[in-house]
Amino acid sequence: MRSLGDMASRSELADLVRPTPELLERLWNGKRVLHRRHASLPLPDKVRLVMELQRMVLPLIARQRALRSWERPWEIEP
Repeated sequence: MRSLGDMASRSELADLVRPTPELLERLWNGKRVLHRRHASLPLPDKVRLVMELQRMVLPLIARQRALRSWERPWEIEP
């Protein structure tokens, strides 16, 4: 296999990083299953999931800029 520096064109590089149709199909199917599973959850579990996601992303945002007042998480447990 040639190194990236030896590639003859940008299209060859794009072909290396383009996902296969089979991979895309598996990803879309997995996403569909996950959405159905989340939609069937009771409301307290949905709230818990949203709060978990907020706890993961807010530190990343806070590293880039100050959190706005509505972005600060409440100290509650569902």
